[in-house]
Amino acid sequence: MNTLPLFFNLQHRSVLIIGGGDVAIRKATLIKSAGANITIIAKHIDDELKALLKDNNHRLIIKEYDKADLNADFAFCIVATDDNDLNRQIYHDCKSLNLAVNVVDTPDLCDFIFPAIVDRNPITIGVSSNGNSPVLARLLRAKIESVIPNNIGKLAQVAGEFRETIKNRLPNVNSRRKFWESIFGDNLNGVGVFSHNDNINLTALEKELSRFEKSNQHQGEVYIVGTGAGNPDLLTFKALRLMQQADVVLYDALVSDEILDLCRRDSDKIFVGKKRSCHAKSQDEINQLLVDLAKQGKRVLRLKGGDPFIFGRGGEEMLSCQAAGVPYQIVSGITASLAGASGAGIPLTHRGVATSVRFLTGCYQTGENFNGLKSTYQTDETLVFYMGLHALEKVVVSLTADLPSDTPVAIVSNASLPNQKVLIGDLTNIVEKQEQAQLPAPAIIIVGKVVNLYQHH
Repeated sequence: MNTLPLFFNLQHRSVLIIGGGDVAIRKATLIKSAGANITIIAKHIDDELKALLKDNNHRLIIKEYDKADLNADFAFCIVATDDNDLNRQIYHDCKSLNLAVNVVDTPDLCDFIFPAIVDRNPITIGVSSNGNSPVLARLLRAKIESVIPNNIGKLAQVAGEFRETIKNRLPNVNSRRKFWESIFGDNLNGVGVFSHNDNINLTALEKELSRFEKSNQHQGEVYIVGTGAGNPDLLTFKALRLMQQADVVLYDALVSDEILDLCRRDSDKIFVGKKRSCHAKSQDEINQLLVDLAKQGKRVLRLKGGDPFIFGRGGEEMLSCQAAGVPYQIVSGITASLAGASGAGIPLTHRGVATSVRFLTGCYQTGENFNGLKSTYQTDETLVFYMGLHALEKVVVSLTADLPSDTPVAIVSNASLPNQKVLIGDLTNIVEKQEQAQLPAPAIIIVGKVVNLYQHH
């Protein structure tokens, strides 16, 4: 973050704009809407600008710029002339007086930047590219405009008037947060009571509060969420929504920092990751922690790499919630075999090559290494091994009992991430190739004719 986004209260404060043309008009229109008193200094001032600032709160001074025009009473100065040398001079004059300055369209002469603004008063959203791409910032603003309801500002205003009532009726901070999220979240998603209704008032919120009090929404809940193979772009919308509202996050070793950063900033984050022969917490301890936290009235996010139900022990956590009577939600993630295979350009099924796919693991509940397939391999299927890199030689030995020695094998390391790597071989040489390449875990092993479709790129 190169600049810190801040929102300034400009009500009745003085702002200086040097320049009187089209650019000055745009900036003056924006600043006037924030309640500032504007002073314009320019050799020529457009009629449109004069009409905009015709009331007594503003001053229009037709003259050449002089350093004496600057003073500490101004909140900041905007420079909007078409004279580059003059713009630079004004910038240095402002700096000598510690007066914040913005030279329009000149990022290196700016103490602050005007973002592209979404205005749903009192909701204000600013989008900035730090001056690198104003067009992109405006396009992002347009994208945000298209998904935010027009009445969200009215809802925020009435909610502000209703805060004291909420504090008195819902003394628990978690209950208050859940109520407001049920109001704002549903309406932002287009399914709330106010989504297509402009009749937003205190009476309507009172009805929603009474409904909330009668419901059981104040109790805790567990969210068992798969984050996919590691790339944040592969998260589902539902996963992201639950990540933003959870009070406590229990996360695995395979959950990347980029994904963890998308969780609610003030949530408690607890590492419960398990790697081979190194467990921060046992599975039983994790199960109990989920139940205990939920019974405290907290929304507990169990954040897991891949998909919770594909070798992720999500089923065990779900059963613990069921036994304890704790409500829960399951959110699928894009499992590593799908993300890794597609990222490598290896289709797990392909007409005329493979008609089925089987997921296996190189580890078992007993902790033993891979000890062979449980059933006969079919020549038209693809095998995908999770957590098998440490037992690669044993996997290969087991497979060579049933498969031709030239059966292709691919190892995909760090699936879906920028540092994803692919190693191609067959049953005769993949072990030796991995000893040389030393691709790191996490990795999946793909076995079958579909590997022949891989093309390095």
